[in-house]
Amino acid sequence: MAPLIEYLHALAVAILVGKVVLLSFVVAPILAKSLEREAFGTVVRRLFPAYYALGMGTAIMGLVSLSALAMIRGMSPSLLVGGGVWLIILAAESYCRSPLTPQSNDMRDWLKEQEQHGTVDPNLQAAWNRLHQRSVYLNSLVLLAGLCLLGLAPQL
Repeated sequence: MAPLIEYLHALAVAILVGKVVLLSFVVAPILAKSLEREAFGTVVRRLFPAYYALGMGTAIMGLVSLSALAMIRGMSPSLLVGGGVWLIILAAESYCRSPLTPQSNDMRDWLKEQEQHGTVDPNLQAAWNRLHQRSVYLNSLVLLAGLCLLGLAPQL
């Protein structure tokens, strides 16, 4: 039973790291270069909730698999660390899905409205930039956490 659970944990890590790498280094750059700004925004709004839900699902799968390993083998420091890393991932993905993405979308809508009227509130623009930067940082954190889990795998 333990080999199957180890496999499920490895699969969760692979999906997590793969989704971040694919979106960040392949999909987003191609879409940004290929689509007009408006179309890009429409695609991203549809993509990100599913993207973050996938991250949340992998985090839950990772936590469940580590919990199962702890029940089979007993608790170990590496299982505790791995569980803590998965909790960080789950928190980051959950925060990005809601409330960060809806707040960012609302601000972007306000900015588009202002752009159509020829005036953009610099404070609103700065606030949106901060939200966007926060999402980039959290996405990077999730990638680094996934890579840490990959490095931790032999000790599990």
